[in-house]
Amino acid sequence: MKKQLAKEGLPPASKIYLQELGQRLRVVRKKRGYSRDRLASLTFLGRNTIARMEMGDPGVSLGAWAQVVHVLGIDRNWLLLFEVPEEKLRKERTPDIDTLAESL
Repeated sequence: MKKQLAKEGLPPASKIYLQELGQRLRVVRKKRGYSRDRLASLTFLGRNTIARMEMGDPGVSLGAWAQVVHVLGIDRNWLLLFEVPEEKLRKERTPDIDTLAESL
């Protein structure tokens, strides 16, 4: 029940942003050559947690995110996952995920 309320209580823009963040994470994971199973094993998280992160589930803890970005080797730059490109601020476009991943 609590998880359902958390998902429903988010503003629509926040839901979209979390989904974009999950997509960015998926791109980085694939660029690093990890399957969800392998990443889950290395981070001591469940495969379902990795999947939830990639889907933008707001119920995933910040600690889980920290583990994943450390294993992916982006812990010094992981805030780049959260950056909003300047062109999005001007034009309200969805950023190109591949371009963002390459900047990591």
